[in-house]
Formats: sequence, structure tokens, C-alpha cells
Amino acid sequence: MDEQSKQNGLDPALERVSEMFDRSPIALTLADTRRDDVPLILANQSFLDICGYSRDEVVGRNCRFLQSDLDNSAARAELKEALAAGTNCQVVLSNRRKNGEIFDNLLFMQALQDREGTPIYFIGSQFELERNVTKEGIDNHLGHINDAVRSVIETQSQLRSEQRRMLANAAFNVASAYLSLSNNDT
Repeated sequence: MDEQSKQNGLDPALERVSEMFDRSPIALTLADTRRDDVPLILANQSFLDICGYSRDEVVGRNCRFLQSDLDNSAARAELKEALAAGTNCQVVLSNRRKNGEIFDNLLFMQALQDREGTPIYFIGSQFELERNVTKEGIDNHLGHINDAVRSVIETQSQLRSEQRRMLANAAFNVASAYLSLSNNDT
């Protein structure tokens, strides 16, 4: 388990996600919809570099703190609607770095769902907009996001398979022990 996982009491299943986030050059965050105010539970170094805050300053907080006093009412309404519906969205937000500098942030937010289809996490991918942003740059960023989400889904599937295997082994061991005890009684 990495230091970020230990400090934030992450579910062990999220350890692999945390490791993947840490390797990504794309600014990534993970928010937990099951906690009050949907706080960040993971933030990679690329995200921290963009906003200027430390991991301790962002984890446990809703990302809206980056907006401070800036007017993002239309984008916030769209985000709120996507969170409530459990759908993906893309918005541009004006954010404020720790040093007070304002920057425009293209946020891609994608829902990660449990087996019943209920969104339990949202992956946020941030792309700092500059005056010379090109469609190619945005498309490249989207490709990285899709790769990251695909990797998270594959990891989730692997963890489920591993969990099933472990349960099957446990059942086998219990049955073997029971049969062994039954054979000893006769």
C-alpha cells in the first residue's frame, strides 16, 4: 500500500488505482460519492502541480474549493446535475491556484459504478487551458483519460475475479477441513 492509501484509509481495492494515478502524466483525481460532499480521496502529482496545493491540502475536500470566489454557476450546475444523475460530463471552470493565480480548467468527469450500476466514484481529469490549446491537444488528453478509465475498469474486474477465487479457495478449505474431521470421527 502506498503512503497516500495509508494516510487516507483507502479501501485496499483502490491501491492499484492509486498506483495507476501516480504513474499518469494526466492530472487525475478520484472523488467518493458515498461520503458527504463528495470529497477527493486521491489526487496525483500532476493535479497537485496544476493547482499548487499539497496532497494533504486537497484530499478530504470537495474540488470546488479551487473555485474560491470565482463565478462558475453554469458549470457548477452542470456538474451538480451529472453527479446527481451519475453521468459523465465535461465543463470549463475558472479555478484559483494556491498562490492566487486564476487558470481555466477543462474538467472531464467520469462515473465509476458498482455492480448494480450505482456511481460510487468519479474520476476527474483536469486539463489546464491555455491560449494555444488545439483540438489535437484535447483529443490527446481524452485518449489518456479513456486509457486511464479502461485501466481502472480492468483492475476492478481483476479484483472481482481474485475475490471470487479467494472465496472459492476458502470454501474448499472449509469443506476439506470438515471432511477431514468427519473422516476422523468414523
